[in-house]
Amino acid sequence: MGIEWNTYNEAQTREKLIFLDLLSELCSYIPEEGKKKVGRPRAGLSNMVFACVSKVYEGLSSRRVTSDLEITRQRGYLEHTPHFNTVLKYLNDPKLTPLLTSLIQLSALPLKDLEETFAVDASGLSSAFYSRWLDYRLTGEKRYKDWIKVHLICGVKTNIVTHIVVTDGQKHDSPMFPTLLKETAKNFNVKEVCADKGYSGRNNVQTAWDMGITPYILFRNNTVQKSRGASAWRNMFILFQTQNDLFMRKYHQRSNVESTFSMLKRKFDGKLMLKNEIGKTNEALAKVLCHNICVLIHEICSSGVDLNFNELAHKFPSLHIKERDATN
Repeated sequence: MGIEWNTYNEAQTREKLIFLDLLSELCSYIPEEGKKKVGRPRAGLSNMVFACVSKVYEGLSSRRVTSDLEITRQRGYLEHTPHFNTVLKYLNDPKLTPLLTSLIQLSALPLKDLEETFAVDASGLSSAFYSRWLDYRLTGEKRYKDWIKVHLICGVKTNIVTHIVVTDGQKHDSPMFPTLLKETAKNFNVKEVCADKGYSGRNNVQTAWDMGITPYILFRNNTVQKSRGASAWRNMFILFQTQNDLFMRKYHQRSNVESTFSMLKRKFDGKLMLKNEIGKTNEALAKVLCHNICVLIHEICSSGVDLNFNELAHKFPSLHIKERDATN
């Protein structure tokens, strides 16, 4: 299928303007912190999340992005332009981690009617300038301290990320599978899930099967049929052997998660600017949130998808429904 150039051109030429609107809408669901009784008042939390994600979207240092934040203030997106040290302070704050995770999940929900098949994978992001994930993954070098690992699940049609877990670079992929799948199934009608042989295991296959989801997880070469208490393992192994063409056709939808990581790293870079572990986690989450918003922009231009976040925000305890909209 060729590129729909009219849709692509519209999405690209209008992206930043729509991005600011959508990011502002998402951040408006962040509840504000209580006011300090003494001392200098805190910066508004929703404004600071907007500023932090804007910094990641622009790909600039905290100092250089100050001018861009001033422009967004003049356009009414920010109450005031934060100092660059304040932006860094909030990016290194652990309370942003659950908020950014919830915003990623919320940003995916407008596409819940478009996605039924999902793919799971993980990849690394580095804070070292001259460093490639494959160099460590394939050569066996143990210098993981500069790396974090992003475990995510995405829809195979739109590449929207529905959940993400960030760990250190040594964390294995397979144990993250149940969490990613269960969090996605809370809000999406998941019918199929695809993953490479790194996720092959009776627990993962049975977890998906028990949820009514067909797991197309590639078997390792030395796999045997014995269920060992996981009947789904035997069922999928028989399907793999007797209807291999069908199984592999379904499994190869997994390549879409590779496309998602490619989109993420090409547009928002595979390098991290922050060095602190919490900062690196929040920066990675902000990159994924930026990716999701860009996916939404494409869907707005191509299919006119309706983005009513206010009807969806109640699903996330760390967020709130805007009163001015809830009373309409």
